[in-house]
Amino acid sequence: MNINKIFMAVIFLVLCTAFSTSWAADDPFKDQQAWVVEQGSEVYFTYLESTITVTIKNNNDHVEYFKISQRYQGSLDPATPIYWNVAWTDPCALKMIKYMSDVDEDDLGWKIQPGETKTVSFKLVAYPTPTALYPNYIRQPGVNNSYWPLLNEPGLQSSWFLPNEIEYLNPSLKLESWKGHFCFWIKNNDTTRPKVSGIVRAPIVPLDSNLTYSNPQVTYVDKQVSWANTAAWDVLLYPGQSKHFSYTYKWPMNSNTSSKGSAGSASYNIPTTAAATTNATVPTTETGVPFGLFVVGAVIIAGGVTYAKFFRKNE
Repeated sequence: MNINKIFMAVIFLVLCTAFSTSWAADDPFKDQQAWVVEQGSEVYFTYLESTITVTIKNNNDHVEYFKISQRYQGSLDPATPIYWNVAWTDPCALKMIKYMSDVDEDDLGWKIQPGETKTVSFKLVAYPTPTALYPNYIRQPGVNNSYWPLLNEPGLQSSWFLPNEIEYLNPSLKLESWKGHFCFWIKNNDTTRPKVSGIVRAPIVPLDSNLTYSNPQVTYVDKQVSWANTAAWDVLLYPGQSKHFSYTYKWPMNSNTSSKGSAGSASYNIPTTAAATTNATVPTTETGVPFGLFVVGAVIIAGGVTYAKFFRKNE
């Protein structure tokens, strides 16, 4: 039998298993929150930026190119992606032969020679400047409100992505390391009524990565997605008040690090220094992954990377 067909059959079985397991993990009688569709938020982003540093190796025998994506989708609602302006690059980026950006019609990237390992950094700023209308806050799919008389209030949601998707797009490019530093401001847009309180999560979180820095110190690390160390803060905002947050993640996760505290604890001992690390737990039917379709997507990407690296070149 053709080995490619065997491999695709294995991927199919893994997908079926992951899908059923993730749905089992979403059992409302287990330790997972249900997210109810909301109509709006009292708190909005007024600024969002990210500074990314990556090290990439070209395993091919000829020159390759890679470039900056100015559209972030991740696990966001497809109707609410985040667009970015490129503030700077180091080293200086080249203008690419084609463009797909909806922001400035200039795709910027780098040339990488055969066998070369290249480290680049760049800063992105959310575009247009976030307002109460765009993007007002991180939207995630949820269940319709059919509950009474009480609901949970999980706070502002996060979004997640896989840092090494470039390996699926081009199997010859291997992502050696990834580091992302994020800064954002939020504001209580209600200037008249009493203060607002709730959970604010890091808006963008890479999977399988260590949270190495946060300012202010996180209240706890959210494990609703057990492959992600999602920074979470318990926040109090007075009418019209704004607050600033920053955090850093590194990929891949260092297997020698260990988490401080437990996923269910009220606080993690993560200092606001770059030396702090946490470690994700292995997904189980107890810890679970609450967003079943997102997990299936992650498995598809992982399977695609493996297929592209070891089988597609032999077709």
